[in-house]
Amino acid sequence: MKKKIISVLLSAVVCASLLAGCGSDSGQDKKDDGGSSTPAADTADVDGEDAFVLGAVAPLSGSSAVSGQVMLNAVQMAVDEINEAGGINGELPIKLVYEDDEAVPANSVTVTQKLVEQSKINALIGSVPSSCTLANMEITQKAKIPHITSCSSNITITQQGNPYIYRMTATDATHAKTLLKYATEALGAKTCAMINESSDFGMGAYNIVEEACADYGLEMVAHEIYNSGDTDFSVQLTKMQQTGADVFILWGYYTETALICQQMEQYGIDTPLIGTGYNSPELTELGGSAVDGLILTTPFDAADPAEKVQTFDKQYTELYGAGYDQNAPQSYDAVYVLADAVTRCMNDGADWRDGDVLTEYIRQTELDGATGITTFDETGEMVKDLLVIEIENGEHKIVEW
Repeated sequence: MKKKIISVLLSAVVCASLLAGCGSDSGQDKKDDGGSSTPAADTADVDGEDAFVLGAVAPLSGSSAVSGQVMLNAVQMAVDEINEAGGINGELPIKLVYEDDEAVPANSVTVTQKLVEQSKINALIGSVPSSCTLANMEITQKAKIPHITSCSSNITITQQGNPYIYRMTATDATHAKTLLKYATEALGAKTCAMINESSDFGMGAYNIVEEACADYGLEMVAHEIYNSGDTDFSVQLTKMQQTGADVFILWGYYTETALICQQMEQYGIDTPLIGTGYNSPELTELGGSAVDGLILTTPFDAADPAEKVQTFDKQYTELYGAGYDQNAPQSYDAVYVLADAVTRCMNDGADWRDGDVLTEYIRQTELDGATGITTFDETGEMVKDLLVIEIENGEHKIVEW
């Protein structure tokens, strides 16, 4: 079954409304007319003393705003469902408070401190970029507040001995293994050239891919980097093409990925392009036909015919009328992980307000959600099998090989 990517480019008007809603307990109303919007904060009037205060940090402005909005939409969707059913365990409402970090680590630290010190959050979900999560998780650790990142994939996040951090997305190592297996088995590649963003996300992935290549009999013959916001990739692409690499590996976000695909088309470079990080509804809007043939890995895709996948897809689309990526169901499930842990605390007579207590209950999670069964290892890491997706005529197609 194919899922057509619904591409809705956020307009300046919508971005302005996002900014107006950031950093408050209330936002704009959900739209039912096919447009995207800041989620309605239905919990704005909930008394924090009689509620589970959930914080969320995401980029709601800047180049990563679409990804941040998708994350926040899904969080709000889960919060609303739980509150409409009477709250956690049928009795404890969730109060959602959120902040815009603009995908800037320093800003992420500042707004996280605000949520901890002023909003008195009981748990945090966020952020999207790994660099932001690596920065703001130090704040939640110091405050002993459980923290789930549903989007950040840098492998070092769960390798720092922080007992309060949990991850609900596939790591760069998992993505790398799937991609290299596909490159060698499906494409018959012997050599590769890699291009990635210069962030923690991109450079962390490069180190993983470079080390893993030998395990798949693949030689990396070139490595190029770019900065977030760059628009000209001609130098990097020319160098990569000159190596004669069998496949290009790209680790980056949708804005630059769309431009890279367009410039590859412009320069007549037809080397297969595979990678991750750019599974966004904006990719085809920005890249057009140039992104056809692009290969990506993801732990969740609406092209999957599984019942829970299709149920989530229908509910999200009806509420927000816009495309989404894997960060949406992962963020949705993150809320339910927290609600499940608090429910078990309440049933056991344990104090869910105690961060140490709650984080141990989260560690014991076994939840069947939109993304499948969620469990965590001793480091807070979640591991799932990945799908390989090819973009074909603007649609996602699950690749079989």
